[in-house]
Amino acid sequence: MENNLAKKKKELYGHLFKYHRGKENAICCSQLSLRFRLDESIIRSMISKLRKEGVPICSCQYGYFYPESHSDVIEVVTRFSKYLATLSTTSSNLLKSTILH
Repeated sequence: MENNLAKKKKELYGHLFKYHRGKENAICCSQLSLRFRLDESIIRSMISKLRKEGVPICSCQYGYFYPESHSDVIEVVTRFSKYLATLSTTSSNLLKSTILH
């Protein structure tokens, strides 16, 4: 099973690279799930692993895509950074609220 998932991960990368370049060609997770006959959670996990390996897979409100330019990557990284800052603030405030009550 693991070897099959590694093969599917490579296929997913190839598919995004070939058919989904640029934000205007983004594909949603549910469509990828149907295309690769895998659960959406597995698709998201594969995307995460590819990103951790350095593959620049971007995302937007319409789904996943392979970047056409460096600015595509910067836009996604900026969005991720803002999200992380929000999570950090929320976590800190949650801890403070449990201490005070």
